Amino acid sequence: MPMDLTTIQVPIERGYATFLAACIAALVSLIGLSVTVWSVRAKAKIEAAFADQINRKKEEREYLLKQLTNFYDPVYCLLEANRDIFERIGPKSEARRSGNFDDTETAEVWRELSENVIQANNLRLCTIIEENLHFISSDDDEAAYLQFLTHAHAYKVFGSKPFEAYRLFTFPEQLNGAVSSARAKVKQRLMATYAGKKGRK
Repeated sequence: MPMDLTTIQVPIERGYATFLAACIAALVSLIGLSVTVWSVRAKAKIEAAFADQINRKKEEREYLLKQLTNFYDPVYCLLEANRDIFERIGPKSEARRSGNFDDTETAEVWRELSENVIQANNLRLCTIIEENLHFISSDDDEAAYLQFLTHAHAYKVFGSKPFEAYRLFTFPEQLNGAVSSARAKVKQRLMATYAGKKGRK
């Protein structure tokens, strides 16, 4: 029995259409998978960048807190206490120059405060500076801190034996202002990290 070509052609066309539809479906599925993989990777990159930024802010905040608590705050407080005592009753103070107080008495109070408070504060300052100088801000000048170390050690020696040579080891006058200024800048940078602004180191 002879075969009709139209009866053969119809199944071939149907098979081809099915094959073509399967290919298109596979291609669409492959494109969808590629888009999914790309979006997952893009999302992962964004999340990693965000986490990295959060970690950097956290590290910056922790460093600034250490700068304040380990260095600038204690140095500031001890220097201010020493300055206050010196200005109130030190050798060049108004209390000593005015004559309103017994000179022998004020000299004795000054000696006691000098030996028991200022020298103790100086010793603590030396320890803080020696152990934490690495926390000094990049825009601060460490020379004044090093000069203070020399002054503090000389102050202890010359406190018991006041010689003329003490003038070679005077207190670095710029230190109080430098510490106050650097401390204020570190505090400002710290507050900027909490506000989400970029703070300089």
